[in-house]
Amino acid sequence: MRVLFVTSPGVGHTFPTVPTAWAFRLAGHDVLLATGHYQGYDETPAKAGLQVVDAAPDVDFTGVFSKVFRESADLVPNLQDPSVATEFSIRLFAECSKNLVFGTMKLAERWRPDLVVHTPMDGAGPLVARKLGIPSVMHGMNFGIPIDMSRSMYERMGQDFERFGVVPGAPTASIDVAPPSMRSSYSHGWPMRFQPYNGGALMPEWLYTPPSKPRITVTLGSVIPQMLGSGALRQFVTGAGEIDAEFVLTIGSANPSELRGLPKNIRLVKWVPLTALLATSDAVIHHGGASTALTVIDAGLPQIVLPQSDDQFLNAGAINKRGLGMVVRPGELAAEQVRELLADTAMRAAAEEVAAEVKSLPGATEVVPKMVELAG
Repeated sequence: MRVLFVTSPGVGHTFPTVPTAWAFRLAGHDVLLATGHYQGYDETPAKAGLQVVDAAPDVDFTGVFSKVFRESADLVPNLQDPSVATEFSIRLFAECSKNLVFGTMKLAERWRPDLVVHTPMDGAGPLVARKLGIPSVMHGMNFGIPIDMSRSMYERMGQDFERFGVVPGAPTASIDVAPPSMRSSYSHGWPMRFQPYNGGALMPEWLYTPPSKPRITVTLGSVIPQMLGSGALRQFVTGAGEIDAEFVLTIGSANPSELRGLPKNIRLVKWVPLTALLATSDAVIHHGGASTALTVIDAGLPQIVLPQSDDQFLNAGAINKRGLGMVVRPGELAAEQVRELLADTAMRAAAEEVAAEVKSLPGATEVVPKMVELAG
């Protein structure tokens, strides 16, 4: 069987699907991934051992992101408002999907997949599946996307659907990676364990030396440092110099020279697989990206979330409601909150409890047969 995965460009959208893609391959099926590229992400999916096709080779999605920012001047100043962030997310991913449609369709017509697996905020995959008359599976990657968000995104892609003579519709099936006690009204589909995949790397020796003080991992994911610059990183380590702990700040593509003057107990790292960092960490401070949040949950660590935009507010709300961590508005993080993060035993116990829930869920190898049945 041939399975076409379609994701919006970005580590946070592609990485959650990698274990599932490999589960198909291990079961003897052919897998192809269609996505786009931007600076620093060009070869990342291929390094996961997958066969990848750039569905928009003439498009640098850094420019697409910037274009949406420029055209959303009415929204950008208020992205901390969840409703505004939702509208921005719809605009952003609709624009990404528009750029992927033709290349993905061309690929699918030549390769003739039997099944399409796509992420929630991708519109190219569902369009291709409808046009070819094959089943599609929406691969969850967070705590549930409101169905209205997908519908609104498809509406913004109306001309693309019309051009190919199809109408938007619900996926044939869906996969839900939310922990059982954190499933929301937006959750639906087959439950499946979120298996963190963060890529490989040549590991630094210091990582395997037990820290003498509590270690706190701080990350903004892969996109925010690129889009907002190094300044966005500073708000996540406010008050670090006042705390007797080691902070490991992942900076991605940010320029280290722009972060001079940070306290001496902050270690800057370009890229280390998050699972490896969390294995030696006591707590995490992050932006609320779905993959980051679910990876922290899998590790059983308490967390502080400073949501910036998109679904990060939904993710932060789910974490706070379950008692796994605190939600802090950007720019308002204080040393006292970080001390509480390290000392709160109830928060740590809840984190360990949910981690056990996650590990009890069926893995991708158990869900793949269900998807194979869809294709007959």
